[in-house]
Amino acid sequence: PGANPIGSRIAFVDSPAAWKEIVGVVSDFRQRNPEEDLRPLAYFPVAQTLPGRWSIAIRVRAASDMGNVAAAFGKQLGSLDPQLYWAMGSMPQQIHDSESLTLRRPIITLLASFGGLAMMLVVVGVFGVTSYSVAERTREIGIRVALGAARQEIAGLVFRESLRVAFAGLAAGTFCAFAITRFFPTEGIGWSGSGIFLYGVSRTDSLTYLAAAALLTNVVLAASWAPARRAMHVDPMVALRYD
Repeated sequence: PGANPIGSRIAFVDSPAAWKEIVGVVSDFRQRNPEEDLRPLAYFPVAQTLPGRWSIAIRVRAASDMGNVAAAFGKQLGSLDPQLYWAMGSMPQQIHDSESLTLRRPIITLLASFGGLAMMLVVVGVFGVTSYSVAERTREIGIRVALGAARQEIAGLVFRESLRVAFAGLAAGTFCAFAITRFFPTEGIGWSGSGIFLYGVSRTDSLTYLAAAALLTNVVLAASWAPARRAMHVDPMVALRYD
């Protein structure tokens, strides 16, 4: 370490007698997954490797359709070796089929399903509780209107009560999330070293928590809008006779 490796020779366990001279150094490279640990890699000329132990990846940019490009490649490669195996795919397809996403996709789908179900329960629950609260306080709202309360003040009263409950739930949910994610594995899974979280998102990612809190707050406000609108249009004469 720290010395110039150019000109040195290395050998591998599977072929200890085949010494290879180092002729160049490349920067660190993650071969399979952007999250995998950096590890030593060696590159050899094709002529110095066994045919069964190497493959070639070619990146192509073409303005025509993938089918036409694949047909042209197949024609050229077939003329070189009819038994040569090759495969072609677009970059989005390669990303979609990568192990980094394949291992995550079921977990993300499951968590997204639970998240969507929880959001539906939030909407139904907040709407039901807020509607019931407005119905129970119809007489009080009528008195406030009769005493000169503006519609915006009545709506603010309803929204404040909903947000008070939402913030209490956010505090409890954030605490539970921090506690539960401590037990999530942080090491990679599979041969590519993929984690179970989205790439670049840690279990204590503050931006994710803030985005979730903002989303939940907006959902609560949206679910409270109909009851608040009903409270804004309460007729004080009818409300004073409400029992």
